[in-house]
Amino acid sequence: MRKLGMPQPLLEQTTQTATEEAMRGDGRIYLRRGSPFWWCAYYLRGKQYRESTGEIDEQKALKFLKRRLRETGNDREGIKPFSGPQQERVTINEILDDLITHYKRGGKRAIPREVSPQMESHLRRLRDYFGTCRAMRVGSRDIEAFISQLKAEKKANATINRSLQLLSQAYRYAATTDPPKLSRALKIEKLDESANVRTGKFTPAEAEMVFASLPEYMADVDRFAYETGSRAGEILKLSWSYLDGTDAIRVPGNITKNRQPRTISLTAELMEIIDRRRHAAIADSDLIFHHDGQPISDYRKCWHTACVTNGLGAYYCRNCRNSEGRYIAVLDADKKCPLCQQKYDYPKYIGKLFHDFRRSAAHEMWKAGSSAEDCMKVTGHKTEAMFRRYADLFSEEETRARQREVQRRRNEWRKMQPANVIEMPKTAVQ
Repeated sequence: MRKLGMPQPLLEQTTQTATEEAMRGDGRIYLRRGSPFWWCAYYLRGKQYRESTGEIDEQKALKFLKRRLRETGNDREGIKPFSGPQQERVTINEILDDLITHYKRGGKRAIPREVSPQMESHLRRLRDYFGTCRAMRVGSRDIEAFISQLKAEKKANATINRSLQLLSQAYRYAATTDPPKLSRALKIEKLDESANVRTGKFTPAEAEMVFASLPEYMADVDRFAYETGSRAGEILKLSWSYLDGTDAIRVPGNITKNRQPRTISLTAELMEIIDRRRHAAIADSDLIFHHDGQPISDYRKCWHTACVTNGLGAYYCRNCRNSEGRYIAVLDADKKCPLCQQKYDYPKYIGKLFHDFRRSAAHEMWKAGSSAEDCMKVTGHKTEAMFRRYADLFSEEETRARQREVQRRRNEWRKMQPANVIEMPKTAVQ
């Protein structure tokens, strides 16, 4: 055994069962039976750490130990947290697995959830790039390289941010568990998404055109969304057991996005929808909105068809893009690209979204004269800032009109002020 700083003649070969004590705070290196490498042992806050230096040469092993002692010293001084040998072996795949397990258990609210296909796509992207990398060795340059690769693949900032968000959550969860799996959380700067903020809304006429083009079971879902501003995920999970008498639906927290329960009061328009769904009810299904008794899992195909038919969307070629990554080739009636001649079964759709009903409801409620607080009780928004973003309270035309009104009032105020006559100083008469 050799303590750090002891002369060479005192070096002894020991096994893992050596009984000689080392002073706490001092490191030591030793040879372990069955291993060709030097091993080291050191202390931090009363806990002993043992690990292989990976070195056969004694001097290199001593350098490894000195580095470990500097790291533990930095931890004691509060300069940088120490990463033990176990933490340094943790991979990105492991912390992503832990995050998904935590997510499925329901997080802090303990409400079980399933991983969505979109989330799976972002996880797959992270695993392909970082998967087997040691989590403690990933730094800002690695994140920048990951972003650059996604940019080269023409991914939008919002898409990239969703992957970065999952990675950041995985680090934060690993660093805050007890005991912590990592000694630090990785700080990740998100990309700007201001250019990608969606503001799409339906006019009443456009909404009616879409309703008329959809099958009846889906048209009622859309009407319900337009009336209440509810999300698709909430509407498709509503069951008859949630009805509270004849004038309200109590939405439990386990199916809402923010996990907060709320109540939807049934207006005359909503009662018409509920009555139609009662006539279409099936004994074996408790769902209010269903398709032949089965849950509505994917409505995108009929939705896209309805919007394209009414000129509210279009199909684009997935391959033909400009230098900025934007889709430029609109497919013909046979879903064939006029530029590259490729035909698609599942082309890229760009146009009105189902979620635009939520924005439309929020906007119309506010424009009708209701306060933001009252509107939020209907739509279920948690913060006024988010409601204002969804409601898109002022259109471009309205914003310009308000600017003109501000300037008009300013000019009127200036005319009402007393004239200030500036007298020039009199020059002395020579």
